[in-house]
Amino acid sequence: MRRICLPIFIFTVLGLCSFSSSEDPLNRLVAGLKKYLDELPQEKIYLHFDRHHYLSGETIWFKAYLVAGAYHTPSTISRTVYVELINEQGERLHHLKLFAVDGSAAGDIELPDSLASGNYLVRAYTKWMRNTEEDYFFHHLIKIWNDNDLVVATASQTIPMDIQFFPEGGDMVDGILNKIAFKAIGNDGNGKEVKGKIVDESGEIVSHFKSNSLGIGSFLFTPRKDKNYRAIVDNHPQEVNLPGIKESGLTVSINNSPRLNEVIVRIQTTDFSKIETIYILAQTRGIVCYTARANLTTNIVIAKIPKSKFPAGVAQITITDRNGIPLAERLIFLNENEDRLSLNITPDKSTYKPREKVTFQIQATNANGTPAITDLSLAVVDSAQVPLDENHETINTYLLLSSELKGIIESPGSYFNPMNNNRDVDLDNLLLTQGWRRFALKKALEPNWQKPNYKSEQGLTIKGKMVQSDNNKPVADGKVSYLTLYPIPGTKQVRTNPSGDFEMDNILYFDSTQITLQGETKSGNKRVKFLLNNISDLPANRFLIPHLQRSQTEFERNFVAKSVDRKNIDDAYNFNGKTILLDEVEIRTSKVNSKSNVSHIYGEGSISVKVVDDPAMENQLHPLQLIQGRVPGVQVMGNGTDWKVLIQGIGSINSDITPLILVDNMPVSIESLNMLMVRDIESYNVWKGPDAAIFGARGANGVIGFYTKKGGDFNLPAEGILTFNDFGFRVEREFYAPLYDVKRPDHTKPDRRVTLYWNPLIQTDSSGCATVSFYNHDLETTVAGILQGNSKSGSSGSVRVKYLIKGSE
Repeated sequence: MRRICLPIFIFTVLGLCSFSSSEDPLNRLVAGLKKYLDELPQEKIYLHFDRHHYLSGETIWFKAYLVAGAYHTPSTISRTVYVELINEQGERLHHLKLFAVDGSAAGDIELPDSLASGNYLVRAYTKWMRNTEEDYFFHHLIKIWNDNDLVVATASQTIPMDIQFFPEGGDMVDGILNKIAFKAIGNDGNGKEVKGKIVDESGEIVSHFKSNSLGIGSFLFTPRKDKNYRAIVDNHPQEVNLPGIKESGLTVSINNSPRLNEVIVRIQTTDFSKIETIYILAQTRGIVCYTARANLTTNIVIAKIPKSKFPAGVAQITITDRNGIPLAERLIFLNENEDRLSLNITPDKSTYKPREKVTFQIQATNANGTPAITDLSLAVVDSAQVPLDENHETINTYLLLSSELKGIIESPGSYFNPMNNNRDVDLDNLLLTQGWRRFALKKALEPNWQKPNYKSEQGLTIKGKMVQSDNNKPVADGKVSYLTLYPIPGTKQVRTNPSGDFEMDNILYFDSTQITLQGETKSGNKRVKFLLNNISDLPANRFLIPHLQRSQTEFERNFVAKSVDRKNIDDAYNFNGKTILLDEVEIRTSKVNSKSNVSHIYGEGSISVKVVDDPAMENQLHPLQLIQGRVPGVQVMGNGTDWKVLIQGIGSINSDITPLILVDNMPVSIESLNMLMVRDIESYNVWKGPDAAIFGARGANGVIGFYTKKGGDFNLPAEGILTFNDFGFRVEREFYAPLYDVKRPDHTKPDRRVTLYWNPLIQTDSSGCATVSFYNHDLETTVAGILQGNSKSGSSGSVRVKYLIKGSE
């Protein structure tokens, strides 16, 4: 045994003695990484939700934290944040624009009552983030239930699994002991606990494997090039072949034990003649923490890297050849230098009565104990109705871990939970199986980087082309003026380029806003028109949303049942959390007739639809959206100000397929509808087939008629003017929380809220303090809250709080 250990010890010493500073390629890599941080700083978005389980008809409340750079400071790169809700079919159901101030914004998503049960993806990003892959976006899966969906329990059955194996460092090399990590995922997207054995082609068992509850694990194994290996999973028919084995190559093994002050990196090869000199680079979020050069003439090199050199987070250790080409790569997690924000939240009592006032004292300090001015959000829920999972994502786990890896990390909090005794081993196995998605070193070696395709946004953008009215020729060096009156009057002017294109960026408008553009040529001629290119250029979603398993857990059945009870209470009392009951007053006025004053001289058409008093229709942005998907045989395509309509079954007598458009019985162009406000429309009719014959040749392509409430009040725009409606930044709504300090008639309604309190706008003062208050609901229960936030210096933190509700009011 002594004779075996001695050569390895000598190899180790020789390997360490061969380290020296490097001139190439390390200097190029270091310079490239610095350039990357300076010119392409990365933004990240984290969303804090009020909870993670919802029923159709409820509201998702959230706070967006937008940070940038290696130290996660509040971003000044972008102010426009996009948040989307996407269903299992990949359809974008909501697309919100939020205006971020000092790196934060708050919003909400109202879920329709008709929304089907399913898994839904909440995705958030900025336009600047689109310069990289979609993996940089924030992704979060939310399960939404509809109580009208029939859900039945299903018998236990074998679930198909995807099992993948990942050699440490990237390759299995003949004759070298390898650590092989693995991950088993079910078709629901969640990890599946597995165990089994590794066998060669003769069936001989060479190793065993067993995962944790999330389907992740690792095992040691020395492969042979003349053997083929496969994994056999116990109690499962599936068998998986292991990756191929290289005859020669390089392997990396890491010892990142929390008991050590250094990271031990062991590099081994079977043939040093092919790789004599290697280069080691370790970096975290682009910050270079360690570089070295080593000679592999001994076949083994061991490097010791002080952990104190690394900021907290995921570190990438890469071994390259003399050309900077990666030979092996390994991810590790380090938190020795974590600059975590310390948060304390203290209730004024440990036990309260129903509807009693609750007061929280909040204290935020930096890692050195000094007060921290901090941007915070707080969610407080009834844990009997919807528990707060201790292992769920927080701002800490996201910024330091999840945002650095590919895919959604299941139960990320478990890797930081002190109650998990295996968290260090589990975290190391996670980093062996999860794909690296941040900066690729080969980019640092590129002499010239491509200019970003997407600019950062400090507001919204309107772009298009200005052309001459009579011949559609581009207007070069023309003047385009912009005007909006909400929320405050705003104007802007730009000139068109030689192709007639123009772009107005960083403008501010909110909710559904009427916008006016006015144009003229260089000589002042106003006979121009606009071709807007504001059709949303939205990124495709490549994230796989797993199909909802139709069987419910006991918690989910209980959650849906209690949600139905709350809906029944709302219906019985005929008001909800969005309604304010006013004291009785006497109103003296005359009735306003909302019916159009214009007679329908052409009759009611094939279809007649009333718009007024229908919220789902009155909240639309463009008149043609009232028809889109609502009238059989009529196809409406477009967005912004560019729309096309096709009435099927109509035989066109010319090349134009556009139907005749009427407003209050007067023919108008389809472009003129851009200035007709939906809120001014009382109803619309559609004539098609034989019903359109009354219009003669004009109705050959069908007819659509809109009728306004006032009637005859619709005016065509003057030359050179375009007026249209667009959705701007979403105006933040206030979360409804009842005040029980003074008795009111509406307080007779039973209060069974799930979310008792949601506040996305908590700011600590110069002493690091803040105070919040709210009132309990009616139920005896345990209430749980989570406070999260980020300081101006980029320190993030989260803390949980609990208290009891007991007794009677």
